[in-house]
Amino acid sequence: MAKRVAGSKRYVHPLPIEPVVLPPLIAHNPLSWVYWVLAYVTSSNQLPRKIPLEVGADGRYTVTGREQMQYLWEHGFFGTGQLSRSEPTWQARTVDRLQLDTEGIAGHKLEQVTQLRRKQRLEFKRERASFERKRLELRRQGVLESEILEQERLWLKQLRDRELQWEASTGDPSPVRAEDAEIIAEDGASVLPIEKLELMPVEALFLTLALPVLHADAPAILARTLGPQPALPQIERLCRLYAAYHHYRSHGWCVRSGIKFGCDFLLYRRGPPFHHAEFSVMVLAPDERHDYTWYSTVARVVGGAQKTLVLAYVARRAAADQLAALWHARRYMEAFALFEVHELVYRRWLPGKNRE
Repeated sequence: MAKRVAGSKRYVHPLPIEPVVLPPLIAHNPLSWVYWVLAYVTSSNQLPRKIPLEVGADGRYTVTGREQMQYLWEHGFFGTGQLSRSEPTWQARTVDRLQLDTEGIAGHKLEQVTQLRRKQRLEFKRERASFERKRLELRRQGVLESEILEQERLWLKQLRDRELQWEASTGDPSPVRAEDAEIIAEDGASVLPIEKLELMPVEALFLTLALPVLHADAPAILARTLGPQPALPQIERLCRLYAAYHHYRSHGWCVRSGIKFGCDFLLYRRGPPFHHAEFSVMVLAPDERHDYTWYSTVARVVGGAQKTLVLAYVARRAAADQLAALWHARRYMEAFALFEVHELVYRRWLPGKNRE
């Protein structure tokens, strides 16, 4: 199902490679040929500077910097914001929630907001003490407890109305929590950039080996993912995942993590802002077998989200010794090229719907 996207012009390029725009060529004009050739020779679609990749000790691959995160998201929907559902929008959402602007929080500095809140709490304590004295007096007079509770509800309502009126008159924004004070910058007009864009290992490899986008070392990524001395089954599993990821990316699909639906990947026609994912992909070895309960479990989860389950069987076309030799020689792209992808669409058969 398609979605309406107001800023669809942001997502013009499906990959972090922008095409070179050449000037128009006029065949009978020699100067046009010279200008066209000069523009062709001097133009480049590579990034002026590669995006640095941080490899954490916990095996997470992250990109920091608001511009870098936005670039990777707008050019292929790579990564996931650690504090967001998908697109790294935590900083913008937090600024909007706290009503931050160039003058601080709704025109007040953080210290001024603290003073306003302190004054409000003191006023509430005085009002509360006054009502407690009034309640004791009513009990001495023998007033029923139900009537006292009714007066307390009325008092709380009046107190809340005065609080709203006071906030409107002072321009006090939505409450600033204690944890919010820790993330607001010193100028009071922004929040600290604590959100990072986290990449899957196959995304980091794709943007390092297939596309020269990330400033990263492929052996370091693989060593962090598999360990310093990985076993052959671990190498084959990663090769299958990358081969499937590269396969669908090369066919124009937007490939995202499918862990939310219990699968390896989700396939979007264009991207999350435009359509829901149509297919869920499980990457399997050709000789990998499961019982019917496993397939039924995955199919039910995927089918409940209105997606089609694709079983991607990734087969190795060469001997294991050749794969190991290429891997130890750090010829990773040649090692990935030894695998081919075969798809099988899995659907549940429902007697009430599949009679025709």
